[in-house]
Amino acid sequence: MKKDISSKNTYIRLLGYLRPYWHKSVVILILSAVSAYIAVLPTQILGIAVDEIKIADKYVKKEQTSLSEGKPSGTTQSLEQRNPIPLSTPLLTAARYIHKHWFEGYNTTIVTLVFLAMSFILMHTFHCGIMLIHGFITSELGQRLIYDMRNQLYDHIQRFPLQYFENTKTGDIMSRLMNDVNSLEQAVVGPVITFITDMFKFGWILYFCLKLDWQLTMIALFVCPFISLCTYNFGKRIRKVFRSLRDKTAELNSLIQDNISGIRVIAGFAKECEEMERFRNKNYENYNLYVRILKLVSALRPIVDLMTETGAVVVICLGGYKVLQGQLSAGSFVIFFPYLQMMYSPITGLTRFYNQVQRAIASTERIFEILDTPCELKDAPDAIDLPPVRGIVEFQHVHFMYNKGTEVLTDITIQARPGQMIAFVGPSGSGKTTLTKLIPRFYDPTKGEILIDGYNIKAVRLHSLRKQMAMVLQETFLFNDTVKVNIAYGRSDAVDKEIEEAARAANAHDFIIELPQGYDSVIGERGVKLSGGQKQRIAIARAILANPRILILDEATSSVDTETEQLIQNAICHLIKDRTTFVIAHRLSTILHADLIVVLEKGRIVETGLHHELLANEGLYKKLFEMQFSTQEKVKLEDAEPKIEKAEVVITQEPAIDLNETSQHAKWS
Repeated sequence: MKKDISSKNTYIRLLGYLRPYWHKSVVILILSAVSAYIAVLPTQILGIAVDEIKIADKYVKKEQTSLSEGKPSGTTQSLEQRNPIPLSTPLLTAARYIHKHWFEGYNTTIVTLVFLAMSFILMHTFHCGIMLIHGFITSELGQRLIYDMRNQLYDHIQRFPLQYFENTKTGDIMSRLMNDVNSLEQAVVGPVITFITDMFKFGWILYFCLKLDWQLTMIALFVCPFISLCTYNFGKRIRKVFRSLRDKTAELNSLIQDNISGIRVIAGFAKECEEMERFRNKNYENYNLYVRILKLVSALRPIVDLMTETGAVVVICLGGYKVLQGQLSAGSFVIFFPYLQMMYSPITGLTRFYNQVQRAIASTERIFEILDTPCELKDAPDAIDLPPVRGIVEFQHVHFMYNKGTEVLTDITIQARPGQMIAFVGPSGSGKTTLTKLIPRFYDPTKGEILIDGYNIKAVRLHSLRKQMAMVLQETFLFNDTVKVNIAYGRSDAVDKEIEEAARAANAHDFIIELPQGYDSVIGERGVKLSGGQKQRIAIARAILANPRILILDEATSSVDTETEQLIQNAICHLIKDRTTFVIAHRLSTILHADLIVVLEKGRIVETGLHHELLANEGLYKKLFEMQFSTQEKVKLEDAEPKIEKAEVVITQEPAIDLNETSQHAKWS
């Protein structure tokens, strides 16, 4: 169930990722304030220039009138009126100084205008330089935030128990890890910096406008509350649609991922048309949501523009009247109107920012849902590293259930010693796979304990536990990389000679050297370029190279031909030597020589013993055996059974064995 988190708290939490980079944030804020201040100054220069031209024009006209009337003309200074433009005093003082000391023979107005023009260009150049530095720092900071968030998200995902991945679509996880994090890059960092800069600019403009004419400024600000209210109402609706869009995008990604992974099944059953229809329906849902968002955004902008234009018209009319009445200089009015547009720009930009924030929050909520999901399997505060083990594994009255549902395992007590092979047999759903998943602590028992060399696996660090184990599963997973990388996955420091020795032991070397680039051949996604038997032998080589003390085998020969099965069985013979091995048996022919066969039914141990003992018991094992083999095959299998000593293994309520005794490991032929 999704939590209802306020957008304010979500966004504050998101901005918390800036904390490690506060010094860069401070630099960006300072540059934003300086650049915003410089950005509004050139407009004042235009107003000063207009007033200077107007003063000069009045002086010329008065000069001409005085000459015609025979009166003295006076001086330019006597005709100047003190300009209310804030920047006029320092600029005109500098212009007069330059004229007096360096260009006294030239016209005062011309020198002043040239100086103003140079100041205009210089301010723009300075502003561009600051924005360039500002952009570099902002871009680097934005990418760093995305980098940190994606790392944190991926690290958290890796710590989830297997149950999370069994209940969550791969496409949804990928969508959150890639699409949602990318959307933060596009909708958070840039817009936040732009918003901050706009707010600085708005503050400077408001300050200067109040100095020019406070009445016009208050009239211009009259529309701002209406714009803000309109933006807020639209934003609430847009956020909900954005959230739905993110969820639908994740569903579409999941569908694409499933269909691409299962393209052979789709083609084999001629289901292309049906899958195209499913894709079309999901894609149409995304299309509808995008259209809704665009309609909302398209409706908001004209409404905001209408309000700002209405305010601008009122200011123009009143400002023009004040100029005609001599209450406002022409230069001040020239400045005021661009300032009005610049004042409204951050307000209208606020609407864009708010929409982008809603998009970011929709993505952020999906990301925080993962980050807030507790990692149920994690190291205890006082957990220790598991030292190198001999391989003594004990299940002590273990119970297990998924999500507080029906109990899957009930009162499992097993004890196995180094070098022994324990085989789990039973009908589908009897708990065989679940039992082996408890050993590497993919799940924790609901009740009971699992010990390795006397250490409770809950009291040791997961990494140190799993480093001493290896798994060879029926559905082998190989990475889209070279054969060498896949074999060395469990031991990245292995040299080529060790990799080759492991491949030879797994009967994989001969087919590997026949590949186009040998051990450097890329085998495709999930090893698609290899046959099933070849993939299994690569997986066995990987386990051999890892040299684990505890080994878990999910029957590796259930779907291969007889010749390949023999090669894999020979490889397994090398693999299990001197290791504690747990085997999930699908083909009973592969476990005839196991040290102990544990028969499970409905999560309980119903039989234990050696192969010939279980046949003599005429229980569930014998029924399963007879279902798999004809009478003739059973005779051959029983005749081929080697004479081995019975392994000493504790099952259910039998007394514990002496762990110091030496076990007899069965031989594989």
